[in-house]
Amino acid sequence: MRPWTPQTLYDAKPWAFIGIGVVLAIGMMLWSLSAGLWTVWRGLLCFAGAALSIVGGATLQLRQDYRARSKWRRDTPP
Repeated sequence: MRPWTPQTLYDAKPWAFIGIGVVLAIGMMLWSLSAGLWTVWRGLLCFAGAALSIVGGATLQLRQDYRARSKWRRDTPP
């Protein structure tokens, strides 16, 4: 059984993923531009940041779609 998660933390998780991902990806790009070269670790961290942002955005979209479908099912008469 999964432990209960407070609603504020549940709502904040995707936004945290997006924020951390954007900061990580842009930070690695700027660091590489200022250094003048890409390293393997900077490339992997940039990729990880982009992936975190995509996962956060997809999670938000899936939650929105699920809530819209479940509300529609509740509001329509059988």
